[in-house]
Amino acid sequence: MSDDTLLLIDAPLVADPDADEELGPDVAEPIADEDLRGSRLLLARRVVTPIEINGESGGLVELSCTFQPAYETRFTWARLTMMLKTPAGIRIAGLEPRAIQDPRPVKFTVDDKGTLGLKYAPTELGVEQSIQKEYEVYHCAVQGSGIGTAKARWDFRENEHRQDGLGTDQGLLLTLPVTGRVSGLVLVNARLARSGVGGVLSAVRDMILGAEQRDYSFSVEIPEK
Repeated sequence: MSDDTLLLIDAPLVADPDADEELGPDVAEPIADEDLRGSRLLLARRVVTPIEINGESGGLVELSCTFQPAYETRFTWARLTMMLKTPAGIRIAGLEPRAIQDPRPVKFTVDDKGTLGLKYAPTELGVEQSIQKEYEVYHCAVQGSGIGTAKARWDFRENEHRQDGLGTDQGLLLTLPVTGRVSGLVLVNARLARSGVGGVLSAVRDMILGAEQRDYSFSVEIPEK
C-alpha cells in the first residue's frame, strides 16, 4: 500500500471564454478577471491499495480534490472529469461517491468484485470522536458516475441554504482491474460566485481548468498485491 499523499495537479482555474457569452442579462454581473486570480484545483493521491477483483490483481485508488476559490468568492458548483487513457481498454470497476446528499460522515466498503459502497456513520452521541480517521465527511452534495467506462465524473454542488461553497478536500475513490501505471486526463468546469449585501448573489463567473490547456495529465502506480 502506498499511503504518502502525492500532489498530482496544482493548476489555475480561469474564466471559460465559451461560457461568458451564455450568462445572459438575467444572471448576476460577471466577476472581473483580476478578481479570479487565486482560483485553483488541487488533486492529490492519498492511498493506492492493491486488491483482488474477480480473482485478478487490481487496485483501490483514493484521491482528494480541492476547489480553491479566489479571495472573497466561493464555488457554487463544479464538475471534475477523469478520462483514463492507459493501459488500453481500462474500465472502472467501482466508483464512489455516487450520490451524497447527507452531511453525515460515511465509510466506504469494497468487495471482491471491486464494487464500492458506503455506510453512514452511527448517530449516537459522542461517536464522532472515535471515527474521525475512519470516516469521510462531505461538505456539499456530490454525484458520481462512470462505472464500466474509462471516464469518471463527479459533480459537486453547494448547500443552497448555507450558501458556503464546496468545502475542501473531497475524497474520491476508484477501483481498477489493473496493476502498474494508470494515466489519464483531468478536466474541470466550475462556477465561482461572490455575494453582496445581505448575502444576495452579486457576481458569478464560469471557470475551466488551465490557462492554455483545458486538460491536465495525471498518473498513479498500482503495485502488485
